[in-house]
Amino acid sequence: MDIHLEKIDAARNCYRFYEISLAPDLFAEAALVVRWGRIGGRGRVRVAGSGSLREAQDMATRLLRLRLRHGYALR
Repeated sequence: MDIHLEKIDAARNCYRFYEISLAPDLFAEAALVVRWGRIGGRGRVRVAGSGSLREAQDMATRLLRLRLRHGYALR
């Protein structure tokens, strides 16, 4: 699961991206990896949590809904 979101608002000089992905984890079944920042830059990375695949998918769904409410769009 790889989700790429972008938020572009030229009037406010806002060019941002947000990526949500699931990755295998050494100690658990899956980990949720989140990457965000300004378009064109490296951005920041955070491993939001690890656990079962179902838990990671639920967290990804919650993050996706939150970002869509904040004006991000799927790419």
